[in-house]
Amino acid sequence: MEKRKYDFAESDKLKALLWCNRHCCYCGKVKGIGIEVAHLDPKSSDLDNAIPLCFDCHAAVGHYNSQHPRGRKYSIPELKARRDQIYEQHTRHLVPPVRYALEQKGHTLPDVGFHISNLGTTYPVQAQILVKLARGSQAHSFDSGHYSGKVLWNLNPSFGVNGHFAVPEALSGSDPLRARVDVTLVDIYGREHRLLPVGWVLDLKRRDDWYLEPSMEILDIP
Repeated sequence: MEKRKYDFAESDKLKALLWCNRHCCYCGKVKGIGIEVAHLDPKSSDLDNAIPLCFDCHAAVGHYNSQHPRGRKYSIPELKARRDQIYEQHTRHLVPPVRYALEQKGHTLPDVGFHISNLGTTYPVQAQILVKLARGSQAHSFDSGHYSGKVLWNLNPSFGVNGHFAVPEALSGSDPLRARVDVTLVDIYGREHRLLPVGWVLDLKRRDDWYLEPSMEILDIP
């Protein structure tokens, strides 16, 4: 069969079907072979544009007469949100509990320690770590390396990793040093699960360790 211009890659179709466990991403029913990987936008072959649908829901999504509108048309944002609900329902068991924190004990500024552990005993997981730092009005993010959010850390069950990074000289001064850490976990089927961001503060008057700061103010680092 001839491949169409905007066909999804077979590897992406496999991911979509694994993530939904062959459940339709609108009605939520298991459909076995009665399912197809449909396009949200007919001119995009990106994985984020794919939505597994049963035959009935695929027909309903595509059927709407804008000249004589009745009811409410399915929108792409609604379909994506519903699809992601189904994906999450069938992949969340693959994500183990993970603990991570900034550490200053055993480290001297500008060196900062970081630890992350897979607390589960069943599934391995990969982690993307994005660290942003700020002091006063000055902010810094890492463009490359292990703390840029571009590198995958391998975390096997009951396995932890100790790392560290250096605070840049541009963030000098007497103000408390703030940090925002964003962690995205990637399950064994390649689906990303983004955790809520977490903030930490290092008070330079004490310099002994970081303390957790969950308020939104500390997280607002550009």
